[in-house]
Amino acid sequence: MFTALGLRVADGRSGVETLLSRVVAKPLAVRGRIRSDDPRLPHRMIGPLALDLERGGALTRERFATRWSDTAALAKLAAAKCAPLPGELGLALVDYHRRLGASAASLEALDRLIRGQAAAAIAGQQPGPLGGPLYSLHKTASAVACAVEVAARTGVPCVPLFWMHGEDSDFAEIRSIAVADASLALRDLELPASAHPEGGLVGGIPLSPLAALQGEALTHWSALPGHDAAVSLLARPHPGARDLGEATSALILALFADQGLVVVDPRLPEFRAAARPIIERYLARADELTRAVQAAGDLLESRVGQRPLAGPSLDSFVFRIEDGIRHKVSAAEARALGASVTLSPSVALRPAIQDGVLPTVAMACGAAEAAYLAQLRELFEGVGVRPACPVARISITWIPPSGIELMEAAGAQAEDLVLDPDGLLRRFAESRAPAPLRDELEEARREANQALTRFGESSRRVDPSFPQMVESARAKVDFQFGRLHEGLAGKLRHQLERQHPEWPRLRYYLRPGDRFQERRLASMEPIARRGPGTVGELCRLGVEHAQRLAAGVMESLAVEL
Repeated sequence: MFTALGLRVADGRSGVETLLSRVVAKPLAVRGRIRSDDPRLPHRMIGPLALDLERGGALTRERFATRWSDTAALAKLAAAKCAPLPGELGLALVDYHRRLGASAASLEALDRLIRGQAAAAIAGQQPGPLGGPLYSLHKTASAVACAVEVAARTGVPCVPLFWMHGEDSDFAEIRSIAVADASLALRDLELPASAHPEGGLVGGIPLSPLAALQGEALTHWSALPGHDAAVSLLARPHPGARDLGEATSALILALFADQGLVVVDPRLPEFRAAARPIIERYLARADELTRAVQAAGDLLESRVGQRPLAGPSLDSFVFRIEDGIRHKVSAAEARALGASVTLSPSVALRPAIQDGVLPTVAMACGAAEAAYLAQLRELFEGVGVRPACPVARISITWIPPSGIELMEAAGAQAEDLVLDPDGLLRRFAESRAPAPLRDELEEARREANQALTRFGESSRRVDPSFPQMVESARAKVDFQFGRLHEGLAGKLRHQLERQHPEWPRLRYYLRPGDRFQERRLASMEPIARRGPGTVGELCRLGVEHAQRLAAGVMESLAVEL
């Protein structure tokens, strides 16, 4: 189905055509697969609702209208949702894509979408520097993969979409990003506070502070093989981009040019006009729908102990937008303001806007997104929108060459490195102690303990309480033997770290801030290390992931950089 070349090829199962990325010198190699039920994974990484979704459990069947494993239901949804886009929205999207330098493949896919000749698979994320965190790249590749699989399984053409969520106002969430230089030294970069006014839409952040941050990143990446590609993507942004939102759209369009990706910017006046009828349907029944979403939260909490949406997120499902600033507004206030005021959906209403305006049949999402979607079934029904099928996105930890070197030297699995890189290095250092030396130390420890234990028993002849003093001394001696063991391991570890200075940095590259890599490192990180052809290989892995999900298998991958 996929080739290494950027050519249109036919899918062997159904004749579906797909577009693939440029050649890379070395195909991506999966070095390990971490199952979602691996007890070493933090519970918060997956969550009970995502696990139920993977397994097609009772809660999933109750809360989601369409399941990824149900091809007949997908085909029915795709056939029902294929419809032309509103004329003015279609024209605006064409102008937007041309202005941002979209590829011929993306323009062709957009044309099919506008004419109602294709369904869509979507992923969304706030705009951020360097393409945002790695999981944004992974999620977008999953949208491409879902589009491939929907078309292959249903026979309905399907276009991959990226929702550039520039209407969000949470600057703290998108402000910072991490990169690593050739030695794996991690660098945290951030946009200045002055770049964002309180309540401002993050998509509207100006380009000048973004350019300064990108310049820092390119300096840190200067010795990497993909540096020139990163320069072409970042240092010379498309001249049509006017802010962070559009710069992100241009970058995503460039990265996924061969895959025919289409970007949706909900800030477009024409998109807001197409979304307004759905907002009005919400406003007409706001109190009723809010109670329904709250009741769904009660249900989820009683079943799995998780309430995804609560508190302020349910006060109102709309914001008022004025001069690029997002303002809280109640449903009653929004109704009173009338049609002349620009309204934007909150997290609770945004999925219904997305799926109501666009012919979406699949949504690549993370665990948190899947959880809150499970709370919104009644809202979708209340505004008359058929929701896309949620599909767990691909999750990847990228292992640099030094990580592969450590794995192979230690005879370890990729899972051991990803989940506990520091522990693996410690255990490997301990294993390098010469066996005779380890045995001699253990024998000395054993003999000292035994001798003091015997002496303690004999000392009762002097005083019945004296063995307590001997036991205290024995414990202290044993503690010092433990210190000797740690000291020996420490010396061996220091030797290893001097010989392999990148090994101790693996902990921070693979688990920055004790978080999983994809939540802190930049989307551009693997591009800077491998070149833009990485995207095509990533989409290939995404298709495999989507196929395994349909068979009920969810995994996180460890992939060699």
